[in-house]
Amino acid sequence: MGKYSKVIFVSTGNTSRSILAEAVMNSVNKKKVIEVCSRGMVVLFPEPMNPKAVAILKGNQMEPSKKSSEQLMESDLTEATLILAMTSYECGLAREKFAGKAEICTIGEFVGKPGDITEPHGGTLAEYGACYEYIDLMVKIAAEIIFRETEE
Repeated sequence: MGKYSKVIFVSTGNTSRSILAEAVMNSVNKKKVIEVCSRGMVVLFPEPMNPKAVAILKGNQMEPSKKSSEQLMESDLTEATLILAMTSYECGLAREKFAGKAEICTIGEFVGKPGDITEPHGGTLAEYGACYEYIDLMVKIAAEIIFRETEE
C-alpha cells in the first residue's frame, strides 16, 4: 500500500472546481488504486452542481459523481488521506479544522506550482472551460506523483 489510500479535492462550496478535479482524477484512476471524492469547506445545505461545470464535464465525456454538494467531515478522513484544496484560503480552513488528521495542502503546493485555482463565479462557459483545463493539468500532475508513491 502506498502513502495515500484516499484523495479528497476541496473547494468552498463543492459545486464546481472540486467536482471537476474529482472527475479528472477518477478518469486517470483506472485501477481504482485510491479512493477519490470531493467536498466543500462551507456547505450549509446540499446545493446542486454548477450547470456550467457539469456541461464542461459532459463535453469531456465525464459525469459528476454526485448530484449535490457535501461538507468535509472528520468522518471522511483517515491517516492515509490527502486533502488537496483549490486555494490557500480553503487549505487554511481545512488545516484549522482537521490539523493532524490528514495531509492537507493546496493542489498547487502538492505539484510544486504554487497558486490558487479560483472559481470563475458567474463567468462564461469559456471561462469555466479554461478553469477545467488548468484543473485537468494540475490533477494529472498530482496523479502521477500519487500513483508513483502508491507503487513504491
